[in-house]
Amino acid sequence: MNRHGLPNFRGLRALIVHPPGDGIDILVDHLTRLGIAATCNWPIQELSAEGWDLIFFDADRGFDRQFCWEPGEAPIPLVALVGSEAPGRIEWMLAQMPSAYLFKPLRPNGIFSALVIAFHVFEQRAGLEHRIADLNARVRARPSVVTAINLVRTTLNVPSQDAYALLRTEAMKHQLSVESLCEQIDDSGSLIPLKRLADQVGERFPSKQRPKDSGRTIPSGGQ
Repeated sequence: MNRHGLPNFRGLRALIVHPPGDGIDILVDHLTRLGIAATCNWPIQELSAEGWDLIFFDADRGFDRQFCWEPGEAPIPLVALVGSEAPGRIEWMLAQMPSAYLFKPLRPNGIFSALVIAFHVFEQRAGLEHRIADLNARVRARPSVVTAINLVRTTLNVPSQDAYALLRTEAMKHQLSVESLCEQIDDSGSLIPLKRLADQVGERFPSKQRPKDSGRTIPSGGQ
């Protein structure tokens, strides 16, 4: 979707999981005019996202295990087609965590907005989940980071802040996260992983201590 100005949906593929009626023909026609190749399929016992960019699904007739993923973990945007206000139906629909809603009977008004909202919400949710996963990984790696800092600090006789700066510099240089590098060091119980990275760029990691004011780089000599 184009991030500058109005979104462009041309070339996308949409699956509509709904029986005929309730304005589905209006939805198909509107999607076609937006450049979206729409396919209607009903019934579907096991719904996969493979081959589709978004899915419209009937919230009134949906059932557990209809999708090939856990509720709320759809790999593409979902748009719920809502008609019933029965509490059980609404509860089931919400559990699927659709990115947008359209109310039946369907009308042309609101379809474009629902598409824009669906992709926006899906991207925002995916970004949030990625950030949460990254934060959780950082928390899990915290003990390894402390261990690696202490090992660098005691081996090279540098302050903790310089030890961390060295780890961060080497991790960035080799396109690793600091946590990943520290976990390697923690697993090995030594600075071998750090030395291995230094050897890749022709540097020699010192086996002896070095002055405290040189803690931000790996020296090329044993001074």
